[in-house]
Amino acid sequence: MKKIDSNGLYKIQKVVLYAFTFSLPLFQKLATLFLVLLTAISLLTLTKSKSFDYKPYLIPAALYVLMGISLLYSDSFELKYLENRASLIALPLVFLSLRIEGDIFKKCIKAFVFGCLVAIAACYANAIYNSLIWVNGKLIFEPVVHGDFSFFEAVVRDGNYFFSGFFSIFHDTIYFAIFLNTAIAGMLSFQLWKKKVWDVLALLLCTLVIFQLSSKVGIISCFLVFAIHLIYRAKTRVRRILIPVAVIFFGILFFQQNPRGKSMINKFKTEGLTIEANQRFGYTLRLMSWETSLELIRENPIFGVGVADAQNLLNDKYEKKGYNTPMQQELNSHNTFFQIYLECGILGFLSILMLLYYLIRTLSKKKNDALQFNGLFILIVLLAFPFESVLNRFSGIAFFMFFYGLLINHNQHVGQNS
Repeated sequence: MKKIDSNGLYKIQKVVLYAFTFSLPLFQKLATLFLVLLTAISLLTLTKSKSFDYKPYLIPAALYVLMGISLLYSDSFELKYLENRASLIALPLVFLSLRIEGDIFKKCIKAFVFGCLVAIAACYANAIYNSLIWVNGKLIFEPVVHGDFSFFEAVVRDGNYFFSGFFSIFHDTIYFAIFLNTAIAGMLSFQLWKKKVWDVLALLLCTLVIFQLSSKVGIISCFLVFAIHLIYRAKTRVRRILIPVAVIFFGILFFQQNPRGKSMINKFKTEGLTIEANQRFGYTLRLMSWETSLELIRENPIFGVGVADAQNLLNDKYEKKGYNTPMQQELNSHNTFFQIYLECGILGFLSILMLLYYLIRTLSKKKNDALQFNGLFILIVLLAFPFESVLNRFSGIAFFMFFYGLLINHNQHVGQNS
């Protein structure tokens, strides 16, 4: 590949890349603006290379085309569905025009981590501001949103400014938890600051916020990330066994002490995995979404129902089944595999499997300095996909496609000369 690092446009492209990476955990509109600019620059710097493997970048484009085709057999034809998923085209194009090597890779990770820390600071500032109220001339600290809720009820039912949806002001809680787990994976894999104390403090802060977000998948992912990191770094067999076991043990305690985790455990002990149509909270809502999605998939196993009709048909099924809360909240499949299959049929489902296949292939090069990060990121994705429709909104699509392109591009250039 032609060396273009000295080119001014290429330098600008890298700066915009870091700016986009930093903005991902923050404002969606800002991230979109940087992505549009980055895509425009990438069109100008795009070059051909015989040694470059283009196949991993064609799969997202194929999925995007399938989504476009699905609009043709949807009852409604609205371009907003394609606009919302344009990252499937834009980010592969960006990484086709870049050469991600060690220095650029690490700077992208650092920019993303820094963006997460700024997002955390903004969330805390917002929570403190909303919790301070004047009562009879006195400044009172009251983080509970609804006065008739106890602290435990407020956390479980999303009624505390320092927990869950009220705390996460930029993204849905599960997406923010995914971002923070990825940031943790980056800090465990690389020393991002000269003083290790900053890494330690940032790790503790991100872990604390994942607890506050009360995302059950986020909490489980967090402790598995730490456990696998310790296995990867352990020098003796005894440590490889004892340390992760200890981390998982404390992780279970950590999960149990989280109000939502405790509520889920108590509910599971008393009710199991049964579905009650009148349920308004907890994992039962996901069971309703999964059951309804699978029913629609069985009815439309080849082509799906189309990207524009998926939610309407889910809502109709919810109403027929008496699932009032999923219908009122217009819940999607809450599963990436189900959602894509529902929208685009079996070819869409196979596309998702191919994306994961190419990600897993990044673990094949032992000389890759990002090997640990690649593995931890894949773990985070594999845990998130079954519980959230990650490719259904900009937050998830832009995040996944960015790191998909970053890992694959970097893996392709490991060991090559600049």
